Amino acid sequence: MKRNLLKIFLTALIATSLFSCLEKETEIEILPEGKVIVINQGNYSEQSGSISLYDENTKQIQNRIYDVANGTSIGSIIISGIVTPNKEAILVCNNPDKIIFIDAKSARDKGTTITDGLASPRNVVISSDYLYVTNWDYDHIIAPSGFWEFNKSYVGIYDINTRALVKKVLVGTDAEGLAIYGNKLFVAVKEGVRVLDISKSDMPVLSTIRGVGATGSAKHLTFDESGKIWASFPEKGLVQIDPVSFAVLAVVEVPVDNMDGYITSDAKGINILTYCTKFDAQYMPLESSVYSVNVKTKAVSKLYTGTYFYGIGVSPATGNIFTAEASFTSNSVMKVVGTDGTLRNSVTAGIGTCRFLFF
Repeated sequence: MKRNLLKIFLTALIATSLFSCLEKETEIEILPEGKVIVINQGNYSEQSGSISLYDENTKQIQNRIYDVANGTSIGSIIISGIVTPNKEAILVCNNPDKIIFIDAKSARDKGTTITDGLASPRNVVISSDYLYVTNWDYDHIIAPSGFWEFNKSYVGIYDINTRALVKKVLVGTDAEGLAIYGNKLFVAVKEGVRVLDISKSDMPVLSTIRGVGATGSAKHLTFDESGKIWASFPEKGLVQIDPVSFAVLAVVEVPVDNMDGYITSDAKGINILTYCTKFDAQYMPLESSVYSVNVKTKAVSKLYTGTYFYGIGVSPATGNIFTAEASFTSNSVMKVVGTDGTLRNSVTAGIGTCRFLFF
């Protein structure tokens, strides 16, 4: 395995990666073990979220590893998560709202669960001192479309050592993905990509970024090889942002899943990956595809097609793409796809497979 695949800039990783904070021009070398925590979101009414452990070397999967390690289920649905440099997995859960901390290798609960200050938490990033968690909150308005909009969304800030709530900061509507670049926190909201100064106690808004023609909500963020931020706008595609000047560098039309809007970069940061599922009038899935956008040329290509994808991830060790044929009534089937779009492996995971945490 080439070591250059294992050198990871903090500028290149958020949410589902080994790091979720960023210090410009700071390089940390990580040696992945070829393990993947697979998040199975679960069925909301049944609180059936679970996690699986996939080994990229043996190509085997172990399901419900939290239950086995702790003698009980998680008892929530799992929205997202990250794995930190010290191999601690942080799982963001709803119904009930909590953030669970486990040992990534053993899945043993560390007993430092956060419940204070959460209201429908969505995603988490970390710095050396704090955890930043987007929350929808439960207050909402009803848009003309009939959909609920959570217009009092906020970021909860927690001490990374004590897990104590430090404060809440309102950020806009329907807050989702977030990323840190230096002393700036980027948050995807309906209003665009909101930038906050986290070096100041009141965390003032520095800018709200939206590319020309990029209508609708911003959903998720990722970094490319040069540290530029890419934001998903499902109504349009992707927007490339300079995290220093806040300038919009490109707007690329590409299908992005409207329900989730999750995106990620490939192992080298030279392509941005999206997925999108098409539904019929009865909201039954018709076709789902994984797309790749070249960072330099902005060319769009279709890599892999199935029926119903609900997430995507890329292994920093192998470059393989992870997704799943999702089901919320039975177990999903996880798919491992090569960089050339060919299926490399297929294994049964859990209900509602959606995220992949690599370590």
